[in-house]
Amino acid sequence: MKKFITLVLLLLIAAFFYKLAINDTPSPEKKIIVDVSTIIGKNKTDVEKILGKPNNVKMIKPINTPCQDTACEQANYQSDKFEIVFINDKADWITINQVSEYEINDKSTELLGLEATQPTFNSPGNVTKWNNIENIKELSIFDDGSGHMSYIYIKTFTE
Repeated sequence: MKKFITLVLLLLIAAFFYKLAINDTPSPEKKIIVDVSTIIGKNKTDVEKILGKPNNVKMIKPINTPCQDTACEQANYQSDKFEIVFINDKADWITINQVSEYEINDKSTELLGLEATQPTFNSPGNVTKWNNIENIKELSIFDDGSGHMSYIYIKTFTE
């Protein structure tokens, strides 16, 4: 009987330490490229607080856009990883480059600090799109042909 009680106590102690070890193991954090909600609709000064000073700034006038008549400022940040077009002095068109390490899947939006949601349109090997997701008009993730991201394009307010 003594051996049985000793065995039970040892098992209880082992279970206690096992549970402690599991509770102390940090859960893996979600990897985020950037929380786009901290950028969309912000002015250049606010964006600089998040991404740092731009490495390149120019004025653009793409045809058939709100910038056609009055040029809009396009700024590149972090060695061209982020390209932002400011329309009406707000971060509106956002391109995120250098993302080939990430696979495209149903949780790709989480990489941008957004909730995971089903895409509106999916053309594997080409583009996956979400429309009207968390105050973003259109979010497109372009495939590099191997199921990984080539770049991300976000249209916040304008076409």
